[in-house]
This record gives sequence, C-alpha cells and structure tokens, in this order.
Amino acid sequence: MDNLKRLVLYKEKQYFEVAPTAQGIKENINIMPASLAKEVAAYLRRGLVLIEFVSPTPDPYSPVDLVRNVVFSDGVYFWDGIILHWVEKFKIRMPEEFMAHFDSAKSRPIPVDESDVARLLTAFKTADPLMVTGVGDLDDALKK
Repeated sequence: MDNLKRLVLYKEKQYFEVAPTAQGIKENINIMPASLAKEVAAYLRRGLVLIEFVSPTPDPYSPVDLVRNVVFSDGVYFWDGIILHWVEKFKIRMPEEFMAHFDSAKSRPIPVDESDVARLLTAFKTADPLMVTGVGDLDDALKK
C-alpha cells in the first residue's frame, strides 16, 4: 500500500497547498475522446466505495451540478464523485500516470474488497495528491 495517490487533478478541488500551482479545469475540458471518457468513467464507477454521504456535494467548477458525495479506490488511486462527474460530463484531461495505470488495469477486476475499506480509509488521509501537470498528460498516455 505504498505510494497511494489521490486524484485531485485541478485547482478547483480547493487543495490550498497545491492550488496556486495547479492547472484549472477550463483549459482541460473536452480533451479526452468520448469513447475513452466512457471507458475511464466505467473504470472509476467500478472502484470500491470507501465512504459515501447521503447528501450530494456541489461541483466546484459548476456549482449548479450536485454530485454523488463518495470516495472510491482501486487500491492504488483514490478519487471522488467529482472526478467521475468531470470525466463523464467534461471529458477532462487525466494525468499520464493514471492513464497508464488505467490502460493496464481496465480489463481486470479491481483487486480490493470490503475487507480493505478500513485500511484504505486510513491510507486516504495521507495519500499524495495527483494533479494534471501538463498538456501532454493524456496525449502521451494515448500514444502508449
């Protein structure tokens, strides 16, 4: 369980320690082809639900959209309902590192189960944030 990462992606996620240097979502919308966005969203939906709240949360980029307030994991990455929403609605750029992971893992079952929830929740609190760092992130991953 070393090196777990939390998909934060963009400054709109309000991570004040990384937000000043992070890219904004506006420049990273409609980057992913629709068919790939569907595949990535399907993978993200398959993640193990670690915690879910009854009330939805507003999308920080488009506050009129209320999003499922949930945290998922595949045992390597963590993501929330907002990331899933952004992939589905905006086809956002994803980090190259995650796309390489997705490409190698998309056809396999996610190797976590209910017995992993407590351990993953503890790791979630200290997971390193993974942001989109450059315009080549998705382009480089698509070339592999």
